[in-house]
Order: sequence, then C-alpha cells, then structure tokens
Amino acid sequence: MDDRLQRDRFIFVGFHNWTLNSFHIMGVTGVLGAALLCTIHGPTVESTLYEDGDGTNTFRAFNPTQAEETYSLVIANRFWSQIFGVAFFNKRWLHFFMLFVPVTGLWMNALGVVGLALNLCAYDFVSQEIHAAEDPEFETFYTKNILLNGVFKALYFREVYDTWARGGDVRKITNLTHSPCIIFGYLLKSFFGGEGWIVSVDDMEDIIGGNVCEFYGPTGLEASQAQAFTFQVRDQRLGANIGSAQGPTGLGKYLIRSLTGQVIFGGETIRFWDLRALWLEPLRGPNGLDLSRLKKDIQSWQERRSAEYMTHTLLGSLNSLGGVATEINVVNYVSPRSWLATPHFVLGFYLFVGHLWHPGRARAAAAGFEKGIDRDFEHVLSMTPLN
Repeated sequence: MDDRLQRDRFIFVGFHNWTLNSFHIMGVTGVLGAALLCTIHGPTVESTLYEDGDGTNTFRAFNPTQAEETYSLVIANRFWSQIFGVAFFNKRWLHFFMLFVPVTGLWMNALGVVGLALNLCAYDFVSQEIHAAEDPEFETFYTKNILLNGVFKALYFREVYDTWARGGDVRKITNLTHSPCIIFGYLLKSFFGGEGWIVSVDDMEDIIGGNVCEFYGPTGLEASQAQAFTFQVRDQRLGANIGSAQGPTGLGKYLIRSLTGQVIFGGETIRFWDLRALWLEPLRGPNGLDLSRLKKDIQSWQERRSAEYMTHTLLGSLNSLGGVATEINVVNYVSPRSWLATPHFVLGFYLFVGHLWHPGRARAAAAGFEKGIDRDFEHVLSMTPLN
C-alpha cells in the first residue's frame, strides 16, 4: 500500500483515540471556551462605555492602561450573569476567571498529550465499564497490567488487530520501531500540507513502539455495518420483521441481496457488504447473513461490540443527522463524533476569523484609518454622569 495513503488512513484512527481522550475534551473546552469568553469580554467593554475617552470612536475610547475606568462593571456583570449565571465582585475577579479558564485548558491539553503518549486506550471508559460489569476483578487487573500486557501481547504472546489491513487483520509486530526520531517526530512535524501530525501514524510498528498499549478502533466499514446491526437488533425486539421490512425506496430495509446473491445488511451500508469482522462472521451462512441466526442466535457480546463500534465511529459529520451517515433511520442516533466535530469546526472557525479581524483592526488603528462608531452622536455622551 502507498505509504502516504496508509498514513492518511491511520490519521482517522489516531484522531478517534485522541478525541476520546478525556483530557483532550477538557482542553478543547478550556481553550475554545476561553477564546469565546475573551471575545465576549471585548464587546462587553466596548458596549458599556459611559465616559468619553481620548479617541474619536469606540476603538480609541478605551485604553487598557488608563487609570480610571470608562466602562460599567455593573452592566458587564449583568451581561455575564445572563449568559453564565455568575457575577464578579470587581474586575480583578472577572479577569482572573478569564485567565484561569484558558490556562486550565492548556494544562488539560498538556496532560492529554502525556496520556496519549503513554496509553491510547486508558480513557476508553465505555469498554472498561462493560468489562468491569462482567468481571469485578477486571478493573484492578486492567489497571495493574496495561503497560506490560499491551506491548508483550503485540510482540510475543498474541497478536494485535490491524484495523487498516484489508478487511481488518490480526498480526504480530515483528519489527518494532525503537527510533526516537520517528516516534517523537510525529509530535514535531508541521501539521500543514502532507507532513502529518500527532494523529497521523505510518504503521502499526510505530504505534506499538510509541505507545505501550495495543492500538484499536473500528474502521469506517465496521462502524457502518455495526450501526446497521445495532438498529436491526433493536427494531427486531420492537416487533419489526427484518426479513420482509421495506425501506422508503421499496428495497429491503434491514436485509438485501448483493449483486452476487449474498444476503447483506440493507441501507447505504450495502457499499461495505464485503466486510469481514469477528463479531459478524458467526451470523453468516453459505449465502451471506443467515436470517434464522439473526432472529435466534445473536449473542450479547456481539450486541455490545457492535454498539461500541457504532458509538466510536471515526466519522465526524457536520451535517449528518445519524452519526454514521449510512444509517437508514438517521434521526434515531447522533454520534458523539458529530457532536465533537461540529463545535470543533464552528469554534475553531470563529477563533480563526477573530484572529484575522484583530490584526487587521490593529493595523488599521496604527495607520489611522480604522472604522468605528462615530462618538460625536453617541447617545451615552448626552446622559448624566453616574457619579
């Protein structure tokens, strides 16, 4: 496989593990939340000016180093309390809060990078809770042995699941990457162009070499098939006849035949009909999916595995109503990845535009031709001073 293509495919799996890291989520909340707070604070000051400053417009009416306040903290507090339900005794508390949030977010991101470097799976709470519910001793065992179990399993005792091999493959790691230049190079690469970044990994050898836990996660194919299977199980329990139910186009809603005559899952996930996965193969017969097995022989572990793969899908669609876009019921489930992807894009774009606007305004102010509200006719100037 082409190295660039394989690296790009690994980007999605790395992104899957990284975004599910709890420290990363807190970091995003802190940094982008702080950007939002600071952005709100600017118009708060500008819109609550009650005394004339040195400038001829609102951009020059407030100087951060001025001795006297020319804006109303009371009005600003009211503004904040309406949004966040909090108020501050003085401006020092207000500024401390806006400093505390981004600094905390940066620390959370730093801890998240450390956690990612040590263990890609440590924050996968879903599977841990499932195992812990089945075996009370699992949690203690998992915590004590994760470092040794991951590496030795990949190298000597057992094998690891390579999600990006064709259809998925289980293999041993025979040529472990030891070079710190390669491992730490992922952290130092530029994230522009084709260089890749921390979420891009070339091969499984680099992953096991740089992380002490096996690397896993569903492929897009598995996530799509798992979602179709999960909702089929649910609807069947609700009384649906999966063998004869039709979708809006008249084709089979849950099951359909492929061009070769095999029975496969219906809906748009038919494009992934040739998936081979350990959780799905027991339900196949000589002619594809076996209807009798789907009705009578589905095991609980298969339901859990498919549900986990569905909720850990690698896809993050901004306009998809159904998590994995191949779900035929669409409105019944929204993937956490869609929830994460949307604020990532919206807040990130908001932050990006804000950064473009700010240096542009600063340059215009330095050149003396910035645009602002004409303060000669500003209503607040005709009001009686508060003091």
